[in-house]
Order: sequence, then structure tokens, then C-alpha cells
Amino acid sequence: MTSAKSRAFLKFLKRRNTIQMFATFLTNMHIPNFFKGVLYNGKIKQVCVPGLNCYSCPAATGACPVGSFQAVVGSSKYNFSYYISGILIFFGVMIGRLICGFMCPFGWYQDLLHKIPTKKFSTKKLRFLTYTKFIILAVAVILLPIIMTNKAGIA
Repeated sequence: MTSAKSRAFLKFLKRRNTIQMFATFLTNMHIPNFFKGVLYNGKIKQVCVPGLNCYSCPAATGACPVGSFQAVVGSSKYNFSYYISGILIFFGVMIGRLICGFMCPFGWYQDLLHKIPTKKFSTKKLRFLTYTKFIILAVAVILLPIIMTNKAGIA
């Protein structure tokens, strides 16, 4: 039984590139907007997609949870967004990093860039920077919108 599960999982991993491509297209399906120079403003744009996806991209179908969280934190209108936090916690608890590897467009772009034949650098010397990403995230997404507001209270 275990070998059957492992074979099924390996088969699933082989289709990862196709899954990533499909997920990227699904979250960015308004491609004609690139040529029109307009953003999609439909009702689906109010829904956070499970992964990083820039809200300002003309092709974006849904909203980025990190960008939405940043907008709420920087707004004088709202104190806390249970919807966005709930989306992040729900997907984080239910499927964890699977989103990063299979559904996030930026993960697919990183995989494509890694396939370019160039010299890859070792990260052993950069281990001290491991937790820097969390500091940058806290400063850029939470602290700056709270601190840097105009007179109307908008970040």
C-alpha cells in the first residue's frame, strides 16, 4: 500500500509544472487587459486567491492576501481583517506550503528562472539571513502601513 501511495505521489509531482501553469492562468486569466491597459474590476477581484498574486496586475482575477492585509492595516476604516487573516490561516493550516509549490504564480516563475542554465551560488554562507525574510515581511506589510499614514489616516 505504501509503494502505491508513493508512486501516486511521484506521478503527481511529475505533473507539477502543468499544475503550476494552470493555477497561474486561473489566477491571471484576463490577459487581454494587458493590451487594453486596464485592470479587471469584477466581483471576483474581492476574493483573495490562495497565493501571492499582485492585485495591480491587469490580468489578475483575484486579490493577493498579503496586499489586501496591507491595505486593511494601513486603512483608518478597519482595525483588523478577519476575512484575510482567516483565509491565510485556513489555507496555511489545511494545505501548508503546498500552495507555494503548486498554486502560487511566483513559485512557478522561480522554478522557470532556476531552469535557466547559469552558475548557481551556494547558500551555506547566507544562513544568517534565514529569518530576515520575516523581519522584512513584518516591516513592509504591517509596520509601514501603520506608521506612514496621511492626515486622512490612509497609508
